[in-house]
Amino acid sequence: MIIAVAGGKGGTGKTTLAVSLALLASGEHKVLLGDIDVDNPCTFTLLDISLKTLRTIFAYKPVIEEEKCSFCGTCSFYCPAHALVVIPGKKVIFMETLCEGCSLCEVVCPNGAIREGKETIGYLKFGEKGYLHLIVGELKPGSRRYHEVAGETLAHILSISEKYDYIVVDCPPGTGASVAEALKVSDIVVAVTEPTRLGVHDLIKFKKLVERCGKKLVIVVNKYGISGGCYRELEKVAGNEFFKIPYDRYLVEAYSTGRSVVEMYPESPSAKALRDLWQWLRSL
Repeated sequence: MIIAVAGGKGGTGKTTLAVSLALLASGEHKVLLGDIDVDNPCTFTLLDISLKTLRTIFAYKPVIEEEKCSFCGTCSFYCPAHALVVIPGKKVIFMETLCEGCSLCEVVCPNGAIREGKETIGYLKFGEKGYLHLIVGELKPGSRRYHEVAGETLAHILSISEKYDYIVVDCPPGTGASVAEALKVSDIVVAVTEPTRLGVHDLIKFKKLVERCGKKLVIVVNKYGISGGCYRELEKVAGNEFFKIPYDRYLVEAYSTGRSVVEMYPESPSAKALRDLWQWLRSL
């Protein structure tokens, strides 16, 4: 079973919930936790796991052979990301951080002056804790190619998925391409939100994405019980069937020390709610 843990806005507790589910499942099963939040992967910090690099992730990078170049500007004209600037008759300027790696410049160059090169855009890492294995995608600092790093990470997770009973995928916030790809391959989508106006607003958008993917959606409201929460608005969007993770000082305490609440405070209200959620998910 593949469980995608996602949601709209950041900071709702997706990683906390993904790590908690993976830990609870690993008590009896072989579990793979995949972290495709490549901009800010932090699952390993809550698990106190040291990571090792499996491999470097590369992407296409145009290499311009100026001795063949006529500085005609064709590559610059067709580049969809505006990563190439041609100074007529003088020079081609390549802005690496804008390049999307589509290789269109190589295809359209009339002089064959552009060939394929490669650049490092991220890293694929691995760690383990008992029956729990962790795969982490990490974007190279300064790179904008997060969708490609997330895609490579997800592809690797799927390539080894048959070895595990459960796969939990910690997705990035939002409804971008990497989130959509993770939802497509999942069996269950767990949407983590919070009782705030922004949380409700983003949940509406996220529900539409899940519906397009045709997946079963489980809504989890974290920080339930905070004063001033938008509970009526939340119920209009989520209905009456959603799980509540209570606002709990023990969870905050565990998180602030880099631990999971299900390990540090197993009898706390939030840990009990997370166990109930896991028992329900495994019954599906």
